[in-house]
Amino acid sequence: MKINLSSKYLLRKMGILFFFLMGFALLADKQVVNSKKYVSLLGVGMDVDWMKTGQGMKYYDTQTVKDFKKIGLSHVRIRMKDKLSKDKLELLDKIVQDCLDNKLIPILAYQGNQFKTNPNEKTLNEVVEWWKVISERYKGYDPLLSFDIIIEVTDKLNKDPEILNQLYARAVKEIRKTNPSRFIFLSPRLRSSPENLKELKIPVGHNDSVLAEWHFYAAGPSKKNENKLWTTGTEKEKDLIREKIQYAMDWQKETGLFSWVGAWMPGNYNDGNDYDVSEQVIFAGFVSCELKKNKIPHAVNSDTKFYDRKQKKWNEKMKPVLEAILNPKQCK
Repeated sequence: MKINLSSKYLLRKMGILFFFLMGFALLADKQVVNSKKYVSLLGVGMDVDWMKTGQGMKYYDTQTVKDFKKIGLSHVRIRMKDKLSKDKLELLDKIVQDCLDNKLIPILAYQGNQFKTNPNEKTLNEVVEWWKVISERYKGYDPLLSFDIIIEVTDKLNKDPEILNQLYARAVKEIRKTNPSRFIFLSPRLRSSPENLKELKIPVGHNDSVLAEWHFYAAGPSKKNENKLWTTGTEKEKDLIREKIQYAMDWQKETGLFSWVGAWMPGNYNDGNDYDVSEQVIFAGFVSCELKKNKIPHAVNSDTKFYDRKQKKWNEKMKPVLEAILNPKQCK
């Protein structure tokens, strides 16, 4: 078959078009969403210990991810505290991929205990180095994977907002070398309280992919502590919750950025555990509804209270609480 020059030219153009379309399709498959869309995708999630404790790592299974997604959770906050050994990184690879394969958004969060208890140049650099390893390992991964720089600002770091902001500036700069548009969460001091969001210095060139993480009631409500009081759900008690949320909403309006509640707990499980399930349902439903009304995504603390990782099944006793979190009746 004889092909003239015009035919060769046409075939070449068609070939170029084919590869262009293929490339576009690949890009579309991993299209970078903006922060507004991202927070809407986060919805309701859960804090998990799959990479934080020995038991969490031992009993992790892909089935757990499938169970979380099936019940209606949209993301998990994967908390980590140890140095990144080869074995731990390989397990993290599996967890991240399992989440992405099952459309459960993974958020990697670092404990950073040494920096929190002794904030100085050395411990700051150790946190940045930790994130350097993570960011290099996960460059090119699905843009839904995100990074939460430090879990709950506590201890001596509470009193040093300047070095906290230095950490964020350096960590974001390091991550941006390999992940130019990865979503990154920054948390304010004093146990990540929304009142202190205003102290955050957003790194220059954050390109719409830096968000804030804050939380309240991370260890649950209290029947005695006036700062997190919840007895029967009086208007005064509800206003404590609304006030915290309003701090975040005001910050969002002022900065044009978005936020996420990285942890809240329906009961005081680690401090008396004196709320019965029916009381937890009322509290959980109200908190979840208020956050939903304000379009703030949130993660519930934590997986071991709701899911039996050994048996790979949900705790039947706690299902009403989980249902109140996922589908608060107050919002219907």
